Amino acid sequence: MIAYLRGICQAIDGDALVVDVRGVGYLVAVAEPDRLAHNVGGDVELLVHTEVREDAIALYGFGTTGARDLFRCLLSVPGVGPKAALALLGAMEPPKLAAAIAAGQAQTLCKAKGIGKKTAETIVVKLRDRLPPIAGAVARPAAVGLAPAGLGADLESALINLGYKPQTAGAVAQVTASTQPQASLDEALRAALASLRRPT
Repeated sequence: MIAYLRGICQAIDGDALVVDVRGVGYLVAVAEPDRLAHNVGGDVELLVHTEVREDAIALYGFGTTGARDLFRCLLSVPGVGPKAALALLGAMEPPKLAAAIAAGQAQTLCKAKGIGKKTAETIVVKLRDRLPPIAGAVARPAAVGLAPAGLGADLESALINLGYKPQTAGAVAQVTASTQPQASLDEALRAALASLRRPT
């Protein structure tokens, strides 16, 4: 599974970016704010949610851990697919969207394209008491890398996407992030995988 991409914006294709990573182009669907924040030829750094379908592998990109985690929560709601989840994230910043859900403001969610009253009410009922605490996290500065807490969370998510059990992924991610706080996600992931392969 792909959890993170860093490369060059090779093209903007509708609601998606084509990210060139060392000669390989990845089509990554993004919410409108992330699409507008990038230009062809510019640097791109995205956290990625990967969905494997019978006929395709779809990638969805986010500029913050909060946006990605909120997207995943939205997907757990019956009747809410990736398109609707991205529409919600495009209509409101993650902190405002999370606040609206937590406050039970279903009418506010209807501002997003394609979100009707029934769907909005279902989202509120399903998520108002179980939103992740990092749903409003600010973007991590690309120039200085991830803060230790952000690195640990992203690393844990990447390991789970690779098939490791959450308990194992969490423990290894915490140790790796604490010993290499300035590492990029790529570097930390390689270190974590090396420790997992090391005989005990």
